[in-house]
Amino acid sequence: MKSYFVVVLLCMTSLFAVPTSSQTSATNLVMHAHWDDGTSIQGTVTLGQPNASGPDTVIVTKTLSNGHASVSEPLNASTLYNVTLVDSANTQLIKFPVTTALINPGNLQRAEIDLVFQKANNALKSAQITVSMAF
Repeated sequence: MKSYFVVVLLCMTSLFAVPTSSQTSATNLVMHAHWDDGTSIQGTVTLGQPNASGPDTVIVTKTLSNGHASVSEPLNASTLYNVTLVDSANTQLIKFPVTTALINPGNLQRAEIDLVFQKANNALKSAQITVSMAF
């Protein structure tokens, strides 16, 4: 009797579950990068996958335009990525990891980061991250 009840409960749950919205095939990745005096950083931002030996495998590189870059890119589940920002003098300002380990990347619509660097020493002054998900 207990197993029959469990089967009926599972069937009811699957029949009456709230449907989720359709998943996106790509995530809109956005970066804004400025100096602390308000001027835009010129350079490139790269999304790559780390390798055990050697440099990252580059997925996409975008040029900053007025301190802004965006790209729509499909992300894989449970994957580690590196985001690298290089200024126009080829100085690496920042490299940081992001992962899709705890989320369904198909539900990730947009990920945006706003970075402000100190012009005197290239140090990161602030970062604001905004993520939009669809379920």
